[in-house]
Amino acid sequence: MFNYQHILIGLDGSELSERAFSEAIEIAKRNNAELVVAQIIPDTLYTNARITYPAETTTSEKHFVQSYLDQKVQFAKEHGVPNVRAILKVGSPRRELAFTIPEEAHIDLTVLGVSGKGAFERLLIGSVAQFISVHSNTNVLLIKP
Repeated sequence: MFNYQHILIGLDGSELSERAFSEAIEIAKRNNAELVVAQIIPDTLYTNARITYPAETTTSEKHFVQSYLDQKVQFAKEHGVPNVRAILKVGSPRRELAFTIPEEAHIDLTVLGVSGKGAFERLLIGSVAQFISVHSNTNVLLIKP
């Protein structure tokens, strides 16, 4: 049986990513593995009624996401995973979760929630989980609704 040492869980605040987080905790405990909790703020433009601005300038969003990740780290530690760390990046969720973070953190398993989008919507906009499952060099566990 393969023993995972570094597990990446990609979060986005959705109910499905919460389920994937719970699964990642259990896998990390069984394998005595490090758990890397990550969220990527897309580097696309945000638009409201009056202005358009790049995501990297949204300091308040970064603080909110970092607080969310800190809570997840604490939760995992309280539930039996002693080696947990958070990663917050601004960029392409696909590229960061498929390539950059796995390489930097020596990830051997990536856990993600799979959205309930239909085939037509996935065809038009793609799926982060689908991209990662095809392109990542790590094993990938997809949690379905």
